[in-house]
Amino acid sequence: MNNKTEIALRKHIKRIKKDIAERDPNSVWDKEKNKIDYKNIASLHEGRVPQYRDHGVGLPEMEMFEFDNLRDL
Repeated sequence: MNNKTEIALRKHIKRIKKDIAERDPNSVWDKEKNKIDYKNIASLHEGRVPQYRDHGVGLPEMEMFEFDNLRDL
């Protein structure tokens, strides 16, 4: 993995952690979004672009659009 990729992964992780911290911990909807984001963070730590399929059996096996910039690195 090159330096550009590592920097981009860290930026996404930092952004996602900020999103989680700003959400309402008592909101059912925010709890669901947090579950998705924690899975995305785990994928990024593995050096893998998160896929929609990571979050449900019937979802497509394609990379999530919010991580498009990682495809070109």
